Amino acid sequence: MISVMESFAQAENESRRENIRIGLAMKAANGSSDLYRRKLYGYTKNKDWELVIEDEQAKVVRDIFRWYPDGASVLGIIKRLSEAGIPSPTGKEQWNKRAIETMLENEKYTGTVTLLDSATQNYEFQMKECHSPIITESEFRAVQEEKKKQSNIVLDDEGMRRSSKKYSSKKK
Repeated sequence: MISVMESFAQAENESRRENIRIGLAMKAANGSSDLYRRKLYGYTKNKDWELVIEDEQAKVVRDIFRWYPDGASVLGIIKRLSEAGIPSPTGKEQWNKRAIETMLENEKYTGTVTLLDSATQNYEFQMKECHSPIITESEFRAVQEEKKKQSNIVLDDEGMRRSSKKYSSKKK
């Protein structure tokens, strides 16, 4: 009897999970998902809960996206921000490396928001001109190209591995 009740409960949970997933996908597809309007550094929300550019933070974002393709490393950017006395998004004196890396990878700064189904990674929804961009699409692409150049990850017949030579101070 208990196993029959457990199987009914399991079936109900699976049905509920699938209904939630479908509902979230439908909201993403028609553009009404709140995930399109999630706040990030450089933006604030207005009274209608839409993202609007916050000028002082947006200048910092533009500087970061300009410095990186000009040859500054992530640690170099952190040093510049620290010297300028610019607090991190969390309000701390020191920026962390992951905050800069995440910012440089975030297409949302171009005004485009892409959503993936976190469970299956199958559904992808993209909304362009979702909000005002801080940087241009070309600036974003330049940063992505520079990230590829600076990467020490190599993809070959053996799979992905770290390069033992690139960016190493050791001479072999």
